Amino acid sequence: MISTIMGIGASLFAPKIMSQFRDQKIKVIHAMPGRLRIQCDNWKNPIVANILNDKVEKHPLISTATASPITGSFTLEFIVPHISQQELDDVLHSIVQIASDAMLYADATLMRGMKKTMDTVDVGIKRQTNGFADFDSLFVLFLLGKGIHGFSSGPTFSASLFFWAYSIVKGKGSDRPHV
Repeated sequence: MISTIMGIGASLFAPKIMSQFRDQKIKVIHAMPGRLRIQCDNWKNPIVANILNDKVEKHPLISTATASPITGSFTLEFIVPHISQQELDDVLHSIVQIASDAMLYADATLMRGMKKTMDTVDVGIKRQTNGFADFDSLFVLFLLGKGIHGFSSGPTFSASLFFWAYSIVKGKGSDRPHV
């Protein structure tokens, strides 16, 4: 009876654990007694690599753990030359869980891409206008123009456009150091 319940429990939880392992696309790069190097593209994020370094080394079977944000590899040195399959599974599960949790603290790839695109557009506008305008200033002008143009037909919406423009201008000054 107990083995049946444990079997059902394992069949429910094992796919979730393995799907996390597959989702992260972890590859074994090198393995030898007492040492293991694995790699995952998600670990190329410096935040994730630092969290892995800090937390995995506290595992009782690991003497040193070093994550490289450049290559996305993670080198583990164990306290003993040989560990059981179950112990290895536990270590890998722990690493997968820590990396999954660490991704919550990292910027999303899509957001990094959008920021990079906006920075590129902003630089292009500044170059074309010799520093007279940037994306934010042009966007504020657009919001003010739309607000003025639509004020007679929709004063509430226009007021929100004026507020957004004001918020952008006010926020733009707060991120610069005062000299």
